[in-house]
Amino acid sequence: MSTSTAGSTLPKEAITVLEHKLERRPTREELEEHNVLKKTNVAPALQAKEEELKRSRLEDALEKKLEHRPTKDELEDHNILKRTSAAPALQAKQLELERSRLEDTLEKKLEHRPTKDELEEHNVLKKTNVAPALQAKEDELKRSRLEDTLEKKLEHRPTKDELVEQHILE
Repeated sequence: MSTSTAGSTLPKEAITVLEHKLERRPTREELEEHNVLKKTNVAPALQAKEEELKRSRLEDALEKKLEHRPTKDELEDHNILKRTSAAPALQAKQLELERSRLEDTLEKKLEHRPTKDELEEHNVLKKTNVAPALQAKEDELKRSRLEDTLEKKLEHRPTKDELVEQHILE
């Protein structure tokens, strides 16, 4: 069942496979288009110079891009890279640990956060159950009381002469 082709004996199946591959083989133009083969209408020396020029242009473009590439410090300043002394393989775990620690700290602070009533009691937060007009009146009354207290203290303030007599001033 063998057939003789160019002095060698090949099975019929192999010949069929080879014929099929030869039928699907790309044309010379397709190979030139995909840069597998060089074009035959251009001298090889010109083709080599053209390739050299392309490579040189690519290298120049790469050098320009590398010149404008931000440094590690600039990337860290813009929070693109994290400042760390850990090995790159450990940086993800370090970031995860840091995040977990921050979550724990936040949870503890929220547990000990003062209540709304405590904040109102210490005058950190205005009472919301009072109408705005009443709140303004209450604030004005407090300010008036403070002014009165301050005026009284200023009335009883010793004069310069009294302070000199008491040897506080010279």
